[in-house]
Amino acid sequence: MQDSTSKDINPQSLDDLFQAIGWGRRGEEKWKRILESSSYVYSVWDNKTLVGLGRILEDGVMCMMYDIGVHPNYQRRGIGTQIMNYLIEQVKDQDYVSIGLFAWEENPKNRPFYEDLGFEHSAGMELKRYMHPEGE
Repeated sequence: MQDSTSKDINPQSLDDLFQAIGWGRRGEEKWKRILESSSYVYSVWDNKTLVGLGRILEDGVMCMMYDIGVHPNYQRRGIGTQIMNYLIEQVKDQDYVSIGLFAWEENPKNRPFYEDLGFEHSAGMELKRYMHPEGE
């Protein structure tokens, strides 16, 4: 396995990873905007196959971790912990008032995984009527 902090990731590789996880495809243009806007990107590869990713979007005061995912065939190998340790390392000594992430509720393993890393549950809300689901 190799890791990378490069934002230069083939959008098809990203869509393939997140489709395997069960999330929607975003396509080349969205991925390009997402990666350019991200403050930090960390990916894990098995040769030329993207098997894990996580990224941070921040504004100097608050930050959020997004798109944290590991291909199902590569889960339970420490890759998710590796990704999270990298992301946490980038933010832990900053002066953020908020460091957050959204955990996919359909995966019951998410919450204990993130809690083991030090995250605490807090309520969040979304303005769903203006949202555009991915893959549609």
